Amino acid sequence: MRHRISSSKVLPRLIFSSLACLSFGWSTAFAMTAEELIAKNIENHGGLAALKAIENTSATGKMTFGGGDFSLDLTLKMVTARPASSRMEATFQGMTLVNAFDGKESWTISPFQGDPQRNSEDEAKMAKINADIDGALVDYQAKGYKVEYLGMEDVDGTNAHKLRVRFNETDSRTIFLDPDYFLEIRYEDRFQMRGAEIVARTDLGDYEKVNGWYMPFYIETQGQKITIDKVEVNTKLDPTQFAFPESAKK
Repeated sequence: MRHRISSSKVLPRLIFSSLACLSFGWSTAFAMTAEELIAKNIENHGGLAALKAIENTSATGKMTFGGGDFSLDLTLKMVTARPASSRMEATFQGMTLVNAFDGKESWTISPFQGDPQRNSEDEAKMAKINADIDGALVDYQAKGYKVEYLGMEDVDGTNAHKLRVRFNETDSRTIFLDPDYFLEIRYEDRFQMRGAEIVARTDLGDYEKVNGWYMPFYIETQGQKITIDKVEVNTKLDPTQFAFPESAKK
């Protein structure tokens, strides 16, 4: 796993706060509250002002399935815009898979099906959470979420802080924060999907600063490894790219 925070990217800015934590001993880590952890997380990402200045993000990179002789690489483009819109395009040998969300409706274009298809309400519910540029922790109370601190847990050798975000009665995300930098290194989702519980784990790492805000450039989830090459913010976007295609409506 590559979820460890890259010290060459983040350490110069955070070394003072890390040493301060060590001077108080390990007991301080266990005594922290959910609110204190959220505040540290926002601060070490770059601060709330930097986050709120981001209106949209456009990322390019690749998605890899499998490994060794059986790996498959796809060209990836991901766009996210406030308040909650997203579009992902994954291309392989001229065929492109599109998955998009316009703030209300989630839809997909599969190269094997041809026509755009609307996704279920459960999939739209997940898409809305993932399209939130601020993430689940920022302004969580205004969004109607509940957050609780669950102590610390080992994440591949890292004794990480554990926060659970409850979106509603059935759906939640458990977020694991690095104990030194307080950035996300893993989260586990539990969602109800078509009457069954779906559990998905995502690892994050290789944080880099973009427009004053630290973002993960490596994401691994469900056997998919995403490596981001470039992220741009506040570019001019065509808002129609998020909406279900008019041609398909007709």
